[in-house]
Amino acid sequence: MTAGPEATLQDRRILYALWDGGGNVATTLLLLGALARRGARVTVLSNDSVADRVRAAGLEFTPFRLGPRHDPRSRETDVLKLWEAQTPAESSRLIRDRVMFGPAEALCRDTLRAAEACRAELLAADYTLFGSLVAAERRGLPHVVLMNTIYPLPTAGTTAVGTARSGPFTYLFARMIAQGLPQLNSVRGEFGLPPLASAQEQYEHADAVMVTCHPRFDPASASVPPYVHYTGPQVDPPARLPGRPAGPARRVLVSLSTTDRPEEGLLVDSLVRAAERVGETEFEFLGGVLDHRTDLPPNVTARGYVPLEERLPYADLVLHHGGFGTTTRALLWGVPAIIFPSFQEQFNSARRLDELGAGTGLRRDSDPADIAAAIRTYTAASRRTAAQDCARAFHAEHDPDAAVRVFARLDASRTRRGVLGVSRRT
Repeated sequence: MTAGPEATLQDRRILYALWDGGGNVATTLLLLGALARRGARVTVLSNDSVADRVRAAGLEFTPFRLGPRHDPRSRETDVLKLWEAQTPAESSRLIRDRVMFGPAEALCRDTLRAAEACRAELLAADYTLFGSLVAAERRGLPHVVLMNTIYPLPTAGTTAVGTARSGPFTYLFARMIAQGLPQLNSVRGEFGLPPLASAQEQYEHADAVMVTCHPRFDPASASVPPYVHYTGPQVDPPARLPGRPAGPARRVLVSLSTTDRPEEGLLVDSLVRAAERVGETEFEFLGGVLDHRTDLPPNVTARGYVPLEERLPYADLVLHHGGFGTTTRALLWGVPAIIFPSFQEQFNSARRLDELGAGTGLRRDSDPADIAAAIRTYTAASRRTAAQDCARAFHAEHDPDAAVRVFARLDASRTRRGVLGVSRRT
């Protein structure tokens, strides 16, 4: 009898290198919690800002010591400082220099130290942490790359024109890691590894790449390399799709960024002004973004942090910034969305929603009258029908054990990709 994932993972020592990028943390901890429940001994190497959440998930925590002291919850402690960027290209430069390649040597040393301390048998890392991937290769550990987004690289089945139409993410990401290649090779040389011809090869040296996305949402899913596995967003869909909320009033959720961005206040003000223009519609602003306002319209309610799943059954529409977790949750619940993107994959998500008929994207500096018009359009019954059609397709693709199986089939001895025996969609 073949041993199941529980038997295979029992007492396996897994080290995960995690960057606190905001929304990626929740998805990653859901995945790692599933591994721990199957007997794996999981240690998370990350920023101090996630320590409490890691321990609450039943996992061990060890901090970066040489890597950046980063906490995205305030402007003073946010190393990335994406608000400094005026364009998506500038955002890419900041990510390249302050996360992916600038601190790569420090993160490599942190990862080597943590791997030795916890006696790791397997390593996994965020796709942005090239230093941790170099450490896995240097130590000879089987390792997994986790991509909490759509697949970010060009594939054989996507044309340049098609990629450009989807949004700037793939183009900018490919350019960004190409620019980081000299620094990556410098770090590899420091640790006795041969140079790479392209930065993408660092991913190809891993035993598996996991994309925590539904294949239907990612246009690249039919043409990714065979070592790439779509494992879904780790969020369980509802047992059944909710019907339209009772009552004549439409209900709109507003869930914006968890990080401190100066331009967020301007967007919030525009959304409040748009809400005043839309009749028979109730707006619920989540996350404390209206704490500074005392003169709210009668159809606007302000709340602190509330899990989206608690409010989505009562929503006709979600307005958000395009974070991948929020995008996924709205789609799983069959609720249309309007995205106000600011960088990278958020633009791609907005365009994909438009293609699926389940939402659209608007500029963050849109006029309140235009926002109000879009709200009226996307609270229509036809839009909810399209969103629920998407939700049913995503539910059919949902496999709660997909990510666990990828880890379980990596033998603790030196296994290579060609003998994993896992399908592309696992």
